[in-house]
Amino acid sequence: MAAKPAASESPRTATAIRFPAKLHERLRQAAEAYGLPLNFLVVKAMEEFLDNMIPPSEFRLTRGSRVESVAG
Repeated sequence: MAAKPAASESPRTATAIRFPAKLHERLRQAAEAYGLPLNFLVVKAMEEFLDNMIPPSEFRLTRGSRVESVAG
């Protein structure tokens, strides 16, 4: 099992997020496979997602709530 990452020095906020059961299971399995805490995996995934988001000026939802870039 890999060593646990060091706790961040930044303040933390507790929140509850409701995941679909299948997504939660996928997250749990990924965390276990990599030897990471589930919370760490979710935080890193959210950071990555936010860092790579389409700019708001190019964002729109299409049918089925699919995200599409206006630019392309």
